[in-house]
Amino acid sequence: MHHMYFVLAQNVSSEFLLDPIKLLILFATALVASGIVSKLVSDIHRCGLPCFKWHGILIGGLVAGFFAGLFIPTIWISWPVQIIFTMGPILWYWKSRNAVVPEKQKFIIGGAKVRAMFKKRGATKARSGGTLSFKDTNKKDRLNPGKNDPLLPAFQAADKLLSNSLLARASRIDMVVKADGVTTVHTVDGIRNKLESTTPEIAMSMIDYLKDLCGLDVKERRKRQNGSCWVINEEIVIPLSFSIAGSSTGQQMRLDFDRAKNMSRTIPQVGFLPKQEKVVLELADPLARGGVVLVSATAGQGLTSTCLSLLSGHDAFTAAVKTLEKNLIHRLDGVDHQAWTSTQGGVDYPTQLQSIIRRSPDVVYVEDISETGVGKLVAASNNSDIRFYVAVPADGVSACVSEWFKSVGNINLAAEPLRMVIAQKLCRKLCVACRVGYQPSPEQAKKLGITASKPVELYKASGKVQVKNKIIECPMCNGTGYLGQTIISEVFIIDAEARAFLAPKGDFKSAYNASRMKYKLPGMQESALQRVRDGTTSLEEAIRILTPATAKPSAPAAGSAQAAPASTKPASPPSKPKASS
Repeated sequence: MHHMYFVLAQNVSSEFLLDPIKLLILFATALVASGIVSKLVSDIHRCGLPCFKWHGILIGGLVAGFFAGLFIPTIWISWPVQIIFTMGPILWYWKSRNAVVPEKQKFIIGGAKVRAMFKKRGATKARSGGTLSFKDTNKKDRLNPGKNDPLLPAFQAADKLLSNSLLARASRIDMVVKADGVTTVHTVDGIRNKLESTTPEIAMSMIDYLKDLCGLDVKERRKRQNGSCWVINEEIVIPLSFSIAGSSTGQQMRLDFDRAKNMSRTIPQVGFLPKQEKVVLELADPLARGGVVLVSATAGQGLTSTCLSLLSGHDAFTAAVKTLEKNLIHRLDGVDHQAWTSTQGGVDYPTQLQSIIRRSPDVVYVEDISETGVGKLVAASNNSDIRFYVAVPADGVSACVSEWFKSVGNINLAAEPLRMVIAQKLCRKLCVACRVGYQPSPEQAKKLGITASKPVELYKASGKVQVKNKIIECPMCNGTGYLGQTIISEVFIIDAEARAFLAPKGDFKSAYNASRMKYKLPGMQESALQRVRDGTTSLEEAIRILTPATAKPSAPAAGSAQAAPASTKPASPPSKPKASS
């Protein structure tokens, strides 16, 4: 019996039992990895990622790696196995995190990053304390002014304005310069915020500095000029769109950060609800072309972006897709974009549109129907094989149809080609890293369409996160409680039944109700409340965007959830849009 024990002990690997160097290496590796995982645990909370899931994956990889290394006898095999088991989940988290956080908050390492860091450190003195650098319209690096350069005040003004706006996640800056003062605002998630003003002299020098970067005429003070350059912030190159126009009262400047990114969206990326998205995607069917689709939104509510998304649904390489735009913001691949300006010699907007139609395109985007004759030209019966997307700056489907009828001037002619009306508003999305859940009151639940037997957690904006028992401003949304925007939309399908109500009587209300009952598509208010129920936005934000601009309701407190829309029924549209029959 004792002899058998001796043989068994002899067969056990002495390396596994006695090698202290192996244990030291495994323990040191696990200790370093534990430090990394502890940092990532805090990062998971800040980024709003699923805590339970990633805690389990990271800690599981740490434990699995240690025991895998412990039970493999040979150190030259066990140590790499431990590293693979430990680093695999960390690298997985890295990739998943970078896919959802803003560009400036992504984890990036590597030789290029290190070299850029030293290059930036060496160039800081030459920039005299500036935080940004620029590339001109030809994408060539522009050396920032030195301490004795006369351009330094203009550069410092641009640096301060742009860096503060980028830090606040602004998408746009507007500046009006008059002899008696300067007004500057930037837009963050659709909300305009007034900024500290500078003097008219410094503002004009900054505008001239940006004009030069964009390759524009610095001396021109009246004509509208558009250009682009690039701004470099923390080694991230950001496209900057620049627009300037003058008048007898002063200069109006507009800057947009990475405008093309906001315009380059597919239909699924726009933010339609599933039922709405399904019918909108059907517009791209090549066998169902023809007819007019009206797209409606007020200024600053994403009208152009959605219209371009609808165009992107068509295959521009198998279909002739053309546009006529007064303000050409972004070009889609394969689409023939044509810009119209009032300076074109003798060619008005309707005439240029007629020229486009005569070339027998498959799809045409019309940006403006306010010009006399445009509506009648689009609605003409001989254009029935062309799909027209028409942008209408109006609030809601009723106002949109009224504007269309007014433009055409004849109810029968206007109603015949109509296929669909899309109306939208932009809505801020809750920051998932800091939003706070709560249970709605019975009254709120009833108005939101939530049954008493099915409890649902709603969310409200917070702007605060807890890190190591300390409450701090959320780094993802900069304390606003919201991060990004989506659309709240309404899709009104106009089939033969609805069209029969529209013409010849112009009974919009009956046409609208018939379509709603048949296709069961949500109205604007139902869409907003659906976004509240699924946690995309807050009840306060839904109330904000649904409240008419002329009304001034008492806004609920930031932490309150005691207000709700009075009804989920859409407002009754006017029964007869104004137009001559």
